[in-house]
Amino acid sequence: MANSKRKCGGCGEYFRPAPNQTFPGTVAWCCPEHGLIVAQKRVPAVKRKQERQERAQTKEARERIKTVAKWRAEAQKACNDYIRERDRGKLCCSCDKPDDGSHQRHASHYRSVKACSSLRYDERNIYASCAQCKAHMSGNLLEYRIRLVRRYGQERVDWLESQNGVTRYTIEDLRRIKQEYKDKLKELRQSE
Repeated sequence: MANSKRKCGGCGEYFRPAPNQTFPGTVAWCCPEHGLIVAQKRVPAVKRKQERQERAQTKEARERIKTVAKWRAEAQKACNDYIRERDRGKLCCSCDKPDDGSHQRHASHYRSVKACSSLRYDERNIYASCAQCKAHMSGNLLEYRIRLVRRYGQERVDWLESQNGVTRYTIEDLRRIKQEYKDKLKELRQSE
């Protein structure tokens, strides 16, 4: 190993490591001056690695101090993003306004989160609606119900209306829900 030639990282010439070196196979320079050049070349890579590690540690620290409310909002956002993508191109669930890009789309719960927290992340309770119905007409629930019955049947609407459960989501539940909807969204986009 000591007799094998190596290419100097400083000058690019081939050299033989000195036989008295402790680890001759690890030397990447022919002289101390070129060793300094090699070290200077490695500094940016080492800095980038350290920066990546610091960013990962910072992200991990932020994850640990997130409140349940923050996790709930992130899980809801992931769920809503999935619903909007799932229902892209479909009519508004409350007024049949087409999804033609002329208005903003929202993910609208048939049973509100306050009325039934157990349906908060249930896809059978959430459909895309236009901004007018969602934001200015509180979901336009009478029309929403009529269209749900028409599209999915009375049985589904009766089931939704019979649910009254209260669910207290833990951080682990919310983390799992968020990841589940992110994965579903990714899968949905890949299948198109």
